[in-house]
Amino acid sequence: QTLSVAGLSPEEVDDVDEWKIVGLTDRKSRRIWLNIDDSVRACDGFRQQKVVCITVNVEETASPEEQLLMHSSLDVFVGIHGSQLTQGIFLPRQGYILELLPWIPDWSWGAWAARTDSPTPLGIIFHNTNLNHLGYALDRDSVPLCRHVNKTDETDCFKAKLKRGRSFSYDQRNFEVDSDVVTKFISSILLQNSTNCDSMKSRAAENDFVLYNAYCSHGAENEF
Repeated sequence: QTLSVAGLSPEEVDDVDEWKIVGLTDRKSRRIWLNIDDSVRACDGFRQQKVVCITVNVEETASPEEQLLMHSSLDVFVGIHGSQLTQGIFLPRQGYILELLPWIPDWSWGAWAARTDSPTPLGIIFHNTNLNHLGYALDRDSVPLCRHVNKTDETDCFKAKLKRGRSFSYDQRNFEVDSDVVTKFISSILLQNSTNCDSMKSRAAENDFVLYNAYCSHGAENEF
């Protein structure tokens, strides 16, 4: 059923277990992924490798059971730092959670949501589990606010919005993600099919991902 949501016909799916399903978090209020359709379309380039992307919106589910079934069918769960990613605990063993870390200037509130030296407060729930948890730090381009002003006036523009309804605050504002982030994750992490710790760590670093937790075959521990 999940593959049919991605537009695949039964004739295209010989064996459901051969497919990798990437779920992109979709919200209708606060922290909206404005250009999510760009990433869904970019994923079409991986259909030959049996990878598809779908949008996942818990606000449209009818019951907790439906949410459980939806998330347990995913191989990858991608979304901005926030409570919706807690559903990642329902992914199957060796599943991937990619936490998009919001861009937060030094002067702004919420630096803990963009930590790269250790898991974010949300990411702690994936610590020492059989899941792979990675992060990706978004930059200024992910924030659609204040693009009309000069660079020298940008900070004042952000602060003005912060005072008026906190629209600049990371937990309120909408965001954009370059589709290359998703396709790079698929090609460099998901499709490599390597559970070797050293390999995972090096591939993550080479592609600007932070590896917080890895379910891998190096030693007795599953953390870096």
